Amino acid sequence: MKPKKTQREKFEEAARELKTDQSDEAFEASVNKIAHAPKLTQEQIKKLVGRKTKD
Repeated sequence: MKPKKTQREKFEEAARELKTDQSDEAFEASVNKIAHAPKLTQEQIKKLVGRKTKD
């Protein structure tokens, strides 16, 4: 039985399938940017969604 893939492994696999990772450095920078993004509160999410739907 195969061990479960981590979220990071799934993300890396999807990125490679989409051919979005041009280099290891660029890929790692993108992963780190996403991984270190601040968590949004429910209120911040509502404001963000409201702005997106008005555009």
